[in-house]
Amino acid sequence: MWADVEKLTIDYLNSANLGVPIATTVPASDRPSRFVRLQSGGSRRRTIVHRDTRVTVECWSSLNEEDASHLAELVYQTLDDWDLVPPFDGWQAGPYPQPDPDTGTPRYVMTVIIRHRMED
Repeated sequence: MWADVEKLTIDYLNSANLGVPIATTVPASDRPSRFVRLQSGGSRRRTIVHRDTRVTVECWSSLNEEDASHLAELVYQTLDDWDLVPPFDGWQAGPYPQPDPDTGTPRYVMTVIIRHRMED
């Protein structure tokens, strides 16, 4: 059985104590001023027991674009240090600005590859 990569990534980021909520959905109400959203974007098999899964990471901040950029860089550096992100080809796209089209809230987006093994 394959691991839940979104959960693995949330657990890893939470262990880094980034000080922001991290989830797979945008909070419907009582939205925090800063948060991180993760979404799996599909995967490909590398070997019989290894899979590369694309995870899109969105870093939101209603404070301002500079804060959203700072949060994205913090998340980027944290993920870049993770042993499940392969060196050199672990990033499909680094952080880039993409404000939320519905609210205009500053948001930075990036796509990381998480290389993981099949679970026993």
